[in-house]
Amino acid sequence: MRAPMPYDSRSKRPLARAGLALRLAAVAILLAAAADARAQLGLDLSEPPPKADKHKKDKKKAPAKKKPAAPAAEPEAETPPPAPPKAEPQPLSQPLPPPQPAPAPARPAPARPAQSGDGLGIDLGKATAASGVAKERLEAAKRLLQDGANDTAAIAFDQILRDPALAPAHDEARYQLGKTLVRMGLYHSALATFDEVLDLGPQGRFYGSSMEWLFFVGRKLKNEQPLLSRVARHARDAFPPGYEDKFHFLLAKYEFERGRALQEAGRAGEAKTAWTEARRLASLVREQAGAAAAPSGDAPAVDEGDVFAKARFVDGLVLYSEGDAQSASNAFKDVVRLTNPKRGRRADPELRELAFLQLARIHYENRQNRYAIFYYDKMPWGGESWLEGLWEASYAHYRIGDYEKTLGNLLTLQSPYFEDEYYPESYVLKAIVYYENCRYPEARLVLETFSGRYESVYDELTKITAGSQPPAYYYDLIADAQRAGSSITRKIMKLAFTDQNVRRLAESIQEVDDEVDLRVGAQRPAFRESALAKRLGDALAAEKRGLVEEAGARARAKLEYERDGLRTLLAQALRIKIEVSRKEREALEGSLAKGSQVEVVRDLKYSHAVSDEHLYWPYEGEFWRDELGTYSYTLTKGCKDRLPRTEGKAAASR
Repeated sequence: MRAPMPYDSRSKRPLARAGLALRLAAVAILLAAAADARAQLGLDLSEPPPKADKHKKDKKKAPAKKKPAAPAAEPEAETPPPAPPKAEPQPLSQPLPPPQPAPAPARPAPARPAQSGDGLGIDLGKATAASGVAKERLEAAKRLLQDGANDTAAIAFDQILRDPALAPAHDEARYQLGKTLVRMGLYHSALATFDEVLDLGPQGRFYGSSMEWLFFVGRKLKNEQPLLSRVARHARDAFPPGYEDKFHFLLAKYEFERGRALQEAGRAGEAKTAWTEARRLASLVREQAGAAAAPSGDAPAVDEGDVFAKARFVDGLVLYSEGDAQSASNAFKDVVRLTNPKRGRRADPELRELAFLQLARIHYENRQNRYAIFYYDKMPWGGESWLEGLWEASYAHYRIGDYEKTLGNLLTLQSPYFEDEYYPESYVLKAIVYYENCRYPEARLVLETFSGRYESVYDELTKITAGSQPPAYYYDLIADAQRAGSSITRKIMKLAFTDQNVRRLAESIQEVDDEVDLRVGAQRPAFRESALAKRLGDALAAEKRGLVEEAGARARAKLEYERDGLRTLLAQALRIKIEVSRKEREALEGSLAKGSQVEVVRDLKYSHAVSDEHLYWPYEGEFWRDELGTYSYTLTKGCKDRLPRTEGKAAASR
């Protein structure tokens, strides 16, 4: 049931006897067009609101010294009030302007026989007939939907919405249209349609069911941000039963990301407030929230996984952002336990992998390198973040002097399987390892390879970010780079897409394009040429423009950040190259002074021994997918004045 319209205080004033007949005639005209009024102002004649009742009582108490007779015909001198513009009903959260020039009742009473005591002679037969026609049209469209004629049903619902005379069916027609668009795979269009239903507020008949469909559609999208923004918009309204935990989790995630954006903008105080709210919302998620919600409406059931584990993960991210490493570590350990498939709760391999990655990073930042390596090794092979964890683990191995494993991991990163991945710092780390083991020729060769590959990338980045271009230019740039065959442009694309926000926005843009070309374009000509298809196309085009603007702005910021980082790496590589040349010069001067060659490196003994769980297999220049990540490149030569280590040729442990 909708909320009553804002009460017009002017209706409490006693009417002047001179203009009473004219105003009563205007009321009769408005009520004769009751269906049109409902379509334009969102009125519902099914039940009188409390305020309307009070108003009616006040009118009965008002003394009437002289009762005017009902006008037999419309006065010619009085111009009827102009009809309001034909538009969709406004959200009831915003005040509706009173119709001008004559004030209409705040909310008329339901249809009833005219009482002789009213003296108005009102006949609501037209309104009753319109309601019957609207119901018939609505039932016919619903039968089309049940029979699987989705495109025809969508057109039928849209035609009902376009007819002001069918206003009694508008609310349900709008809701049924959203359902139909979901069945047609038009998810972004469906979200916009459900927005119109939700904007009417929780008092609307279809608010709860539309919210359930919102969660269902959100699971179909690659980017969860559209769902997050809608949940945040309706955060103060009611949410459907069974979805309380999901609602609180999404709001907690939204507040965390909002706090992170505020932190990056230098507004630390506001960021702290947002993170406090995120922790409060995450704490409201119940531990038994691993079960799937049972929808109360007709929306399909949505398996959200272990919502409690997700809430604990968000809580850990907030604690980590606030600098509480110990509490954050405990939260991520809880996530690991909750996502253990042996516990019988809902498995979530991706969330479990992210928890291991965060635990490894916390220990690495606290220089607990062996604990960090332990958690890096727990990340599943080939997972979404596996390659990133392998790269970060290389630094942990380097810190404890395990150069063999460091070089083995870098061998995987620089394999042909990951040729387009962007890890320029891996070359610098590899050169440092060779330098610290007195392998100066190898270090120089690595640095030359790095300069040859990435100086051109740096020049291209400098050229791209030098001008003042609109945001759409940068999105088009990375989109073209994704389709280009050039090695440099592919690296630039990978560079931009290392920002998760850019990647998610690009996925949403691709979804919108697919919806226009593959979904709407694949329908029958009757649908493609309909007014509904044109309206959906215009809305999708506007949505795409907004997404492109945001993605382009984020892409430019990411390219500028990586340009500066690459400039720093090239400078470091140059300094290392100078240091390598200095060491080689010192060795040459020592040889000249001694009269014989000065030995800088010496052969080291090595062993083929591996653990019982692995098999030694020598590396001979070939890469096999199942060997990636298991290489251990043992050094056969090292500094003369350094104690020997267990070393050997590059090997893969299977």
